[in-house]
Amino acid sequence: MVYQCEAQFRPRERRNWRRRAGRARRIRRALLAAAVVIAALTGHAIWRGMAGGLPPGHHPGVTLIRQNPELPNGCEVTSMAMALGAAGCPVDKLTLYGCLPREPILEGAGGRFGPDPEKAYAGDAADKTGGWYCFEGPVVEAANRWLEAQGSPLRAEAVTGLSRVELEGYAGDGTPLVCWVTLNYGQPQRSESYTWLLQDGTVYHPYRNLHCVVLVGMEDGQYRVADPLSGDTQVEADRFWDSFSAMGCRAAAVRQG
Repeated sequence: MVYQCEAQFRPRERRNWRRRAGRARRIRRALLAAAVVIAALTGHAIWRGMAGGLPPGHHPGVTLIRQNPELPNGCEVTSMAMALGAAGCPVDKLTLYGCLPREPILEGAGGRFGPDPEKAYAGDAADKTGGWYCFEGPVVEAANRWLEAQGSPLRAEAVTGLSRVELEGYAGDGTPLVCWVTLNYGQPQRSESYTWLLQDGTVYHPYRNLHCVVLVGMEDGQYRVADPLSGDTQVEADRFWDSFSAMGCRAAAVRQG
């Protein structure tokens, strides 16, 4: 609708026009607010059509991304790619992997040498036998490199050390949380035969069953999980917590900067 210039109306007509325009603005605001609420409750991206994209930090739901076949040992970066997509800044897992700090494991006369997984990914995630893992620090660094390159106001951050109440807070409000657990949610297992030396000379015994997933929600005492290996699954809450806490309650989230 094209409105005439207000000055062309007589006083009574101007008042009527102002009332109609005010009502129209209120109706538009109410419809937009309702769409945002519905999107938050249902996970449908209604906001996209009404406002031209997701608002920063909005989490309508997680789209599953599989780590295989390209990254058989890349569960961490694949999980973070899912969290970034849910936050409104999607990225291909291989592109994000290119942002990940990583170092090779080298064999030498003095033994086997490798990085501290707190600081860099150990090996090559694209190699079925030559890739190990990293913890939350390098994955958060990779995500923030990507976000900064896109000019996004979002930021990834480590939220390690969550209590069970805090973990269930994330699950309850549907905020995707990248979590370090174990394969099949069993007890952590460290290698005794395959080790490497860290820069400070410490002998590092890597985990043999480390895994990384995205916690996406909670329903009827079970967590809903987007697993880059096994797909969309449900895990009994106690079982998930036992595995998560045994791995040090390591987690990362994407938030408004």
